[in-house]
Amino acid sequence: MGRIPEDIINKIVEYNDIVDIISEYVQLKKVGRNFVGVCPFHNDKGPSLSVSQDKQLFHCFGCGAAGNTIGFVMKIRNCDFKEALFYLAERAGIEINFDEGKDKDKDLKERLYKINLDAARYFYNNIRTSKTALNYLYSRGIDNKIINRFGLGFSLNEWDALINYLKKIGYSIEEMSLAGLLVKSEKGIYDRFRNRIMFPIFDVKGRVIGFGGRVLDDSKPKYLNTSETLVFEKGKNLYGLNYVVKNKNLYSIIVVEGYMDCIKLHQFGLNNVVASLGTALTIEHAKLLKRYTNNIYICYDSDAAGQAATLKGIEILESIDLNVKVITVPSGKDPDEFVKKNGIEEFKKLIENALFITDYRILKVKEGKNIKNQLDKVKYINDVINIISKLKDEVLIQHYAEQLSEETGISLNVIIDKLNKNRANITIKNNNSNIRNNIKGNIYNLVPANKKAEAFVLSSLLNNPSFYEKVFSNLKPEEFLTDVYKELAYEMSIKIPKGETIDKNYFLNKYQEQDKMEDIARVFSFSTDSQDNLEKLLDDAIKTVKRFKLEDKINSLKSEIKKCELENDIHKSIQLMQNLIELQKELDQI
Repeated sequence: MGRIPEDIINKIVEYNDIVDIISEYVQLKKVGRNFVGVCPFHNDKGPSLSVSQDKQLFHCFGCGAAGNTIGFVMKIRNCDFKEALFYLAERAGIEINFDEGKDKDKDLKERLYKINLDAARYFYNNIRTSKTALNYLYSRGIDNKIINRFGLGFSLNEWDALINYLKKIGYSIEEMSLAGLLVKSEKGIYDRFRNRIMFPIFDVKGRVIGFGGRVLDDSKPKYLNTSETLVFEKGKNLYGLNYVVKNKNLYSIIVVEGYMDCIKLHQFGLNNVVASLGTALTIEHAKLLKRYTNNIYICYDSDAAGQAATLKGIEILESIDLNVKVITVPSGKDPDEFVKKNGIEEFKKLIENALFITDYRILKVKEGKNIKNQLDKVKYINDVINIISKLKDEVLIQHYAEQLSEETGISLNVIIDKLNKNRANITIKNNNSNIRNNIKGNIYNLVPANKKAEAFVLSSLLNNPSFYEKVFSNLKPEEFLTDVYKELAYEMSIKIPKGETIDKNYFLNKYQEQDKMEDIARVFSFSTDSQDNLEKLLDDAIKTVKRFKLEDKINSLKSEIKKCELENDIHKSIQLMQNLIELQKELDQI
């Protein structure tokens, strides 16, 4: 697809007022010319989110989130630039052909959706005439209602049954191949799925995009999925989500591993369950879930593989600030087996007793340890301290420290002391780039210090063109480390002397990546009107930018010197060392 024309983007933005959009998610209150509210992008209690109706921009003084209407939709709905535009265009009732005939894949995708639907109907008809397949599902506790609802089917135990059927209704071998329904090998061409219970996989719009097939016996592989196609990617789709999103009051989603786990829980009335298609949770899965809820339960098998997958899944879900709990199924069972043996009410008790992720991590590090044994106790204490050191809530930290002290008999003061040392080391390691901050008020707490300084310099210049000489006599555009700021600085260096305006929409629409849009939006959304000692702050920010650039050069030079030493290039190493000394002197003088 070609790039969406700027006039179309501007039209979409124009028809969607940013205050209206954000008000759908955040309660805004007018304060002066702007609106303020609680930021939805980090754990916040105060009104750190500022929305300018005049500029059609938002920014958060707490976490640094910033952008225009498109940027807000991208962030709140966890979608890309194009998806946000589609959403806003539909919301405003704007009918626009984004592709303008350039999307060559569109017709092929429609054809693949159709062939998958016809294959699903074929498999579904097969199961009605196969006593073996039906009896297998009945033996697993699956009833006719759920078979119909999920469109379960059966692939015959023949090499080319599906191929012959699809040929008869007008599909080519190439189309079947592109849909992942057949296999080409030296032995010939044959059906990918044979003698398997078939689970059609739907996207959130209800289109069949692929299949999962399960054997009726213990042969391998137990499950087989459609290969990656133009319309199907395992890492971006969740089985059952098309049913879950129909819930009007969806509060949480339970993520299980297998198709059978998912449909069995739906059969018993839990209509908020999805499965991860036999693959590990991905960041795309997490973003997809966050579109519909912030509350996620993980309920994977309780065997070793399931526990490992749970820990990895927790990290993925945590990374985008989802609220995660873990449902632990006892006795090495999966949810399907547990419900079949114990009933749905017992499973609901497991949900009620689901563990917060910190409790689950602590439970895992305790397994296999005897805390009456001195070595095991020390290892356990250190492992738990490492876990709780990463928490941000002081109350929670105190709670787990007290719990650990009571459990092990080790003095709370000793644990707190060790904990504080750990936290200090983590802070130094993770926030080394944020140690220096010469801009008043720590404007963007979660934004790297070099970006804070660069944004402040450009914002000051944008609001006060009289600072042109001060900025560009001390700082060249190429000294900005951030690429988008480097380009914006270059544009300002040319246009401001000519009295030309800097078009914020041009820059906001030029970049379609979330981080770059935020970088640009910070410059245009920040106002320096209320800053005391603005010139002094600007001087400090300019020095900070120069320092970071020099430090970047110094680090690169050090890497080159190490490389020369490994290659035994003494002459070049001495030259580089002299350059390093000069740069260090220059840095010391700032």
